[in-house]
Parts: sequence; C-alpha cells; structure tokens
Amino acid sequence: MHDMEKQEYFTFIKPSYDVVKSAFQTPLGQLNIRGPVTLETLKSYHLAEGLNCFRSSHLQHEALIKLAGQPDGIVFTASLANTVISYVSFQKPDYPWWLDRCMPEIIELGGLETDLSWRKMGLTNILLDNIFKNPEFTYFEDYIVLAVQFVQSWDIRNTGLDPWAYRDFMLKLFKKYGFTTWETVDPEIREHPCNVLLARTGKNLDNSCIMQFTGTCLGKQF
Repeated sequence: MHDMEKQEYFTFIKPSYDVVKSAFQTPLGQLNIRGPVTLETLKSYHLAEGLNCFRSSHLQHEALIKLAGQPDGIVFTASLANTVISYVSFQKPDYPWWLDRCMPEIIELGGLETDLSWRKMGLTNILLDNIFKNPEFTYFEDYIVLAVQFVQSWDIRNTGLDPWAYRDFMLKLFKKYGFTTWETVDPEIREHPCNVLLARTGKNLDNSCIMQFTGTCLGKQF
C-alpha cells in the first residue's frame, strides 16, 4: 500500500457516537439498540455467553473493545441492561488481497452475531434495520459496504444447515438491505464454492466509483 493510500485509509471519519438509538420491549425487559458505541461503553458491558461463534464471548468482548478504539472501528450493539445480546461491527477491510486494493469508499461489515437463544426473535433484522433502513442515519450511503461470506465463519453447527443452505440464508438476509453478489478474483473467496462477496453500494456514490469497484473486484489496478 502506497503512502497516499495509507493516509486515505487511516483518515477514515466515523459517524458520531450513539447517533443510532432505539429500544423495544421483550419478555425479558427493554432491549436497547445503540451505536456506534464508544470503547468506554463497551468496557462497561459484557457479552452474553452465547456470542461465541468466532471465539469465546470473553475474547470476543476484548476484540470488540479493541475494534471500537481503532480509527476505523464501528460497533453497534443490542443490549439487555449491560449485557450485549447482538452486535454488528464495521472496519476497513483487513484481508491481504483487499488491503492492496482498498478504495476510500470501501468499508467492511466484519462481524454480525446474535446470541443463540435470541435468534428466533429477529434481532439481527432489527439491528440491520436501524443501520441500513433508518432515515435518520444515512452514513453508509456514502460507502460501498462489503459483507464477505466465508463458509468457515458460519455457525453451521448450531443451525443444522449445510453450507449451501446457509449460503442461501445469508444471501436472503443481506438482500433485504441492498446487498448483491459481486464477481471477484479474490483468492480467499475463490477457495470454496460457497464463499461469496456481497456488497452494498450507497445511494450517494457516483457511477465512476462503482465502476472502479467493479474493476477492483476483478483485480484491475487504478
């Protein structure tokens, strides 16, 4: 990555903290949607034990705290009192292939997880509704949001779905929020036929930016 590209990469401007706030009642109490949350806010929370898809909930909590403190780290949470039940995180892509090709307009949805015991309540949809369908929060309309789907990161064990069924589930979920599939020569994505690159192009982006992204996906240098 060239020096100028590094400068663009790390002058990323986050949205204001707590610009997204909403609440709804559940049989277990009021669930609060909030974000982006500060590092200090995350430190005051703890993660539900069922948030262990990527690593133990304790280690995932540490990872989210670290991410929230990064210049490009954005974390949204759904919490019951001070217990995080679900979260969505964003950052600039950190995959080797994308690090060398990352446009200033690109950001990645890196983590999306809901506690297993809450999954049938539609909490993931509620979080994503607040982020992508919120007329008072249009931050991501200025970005291309990647949602890279790797079969090894899916919670196949707890869902009982095979990889192709899980892939279909993820495609349907993200389609609701404007994500579509993109062809790419990214070698990590091409390692498994179920892997897929999803991306959402913001409404405020011009055609030249989208055309550049299309070429970037195919390995073209600009």
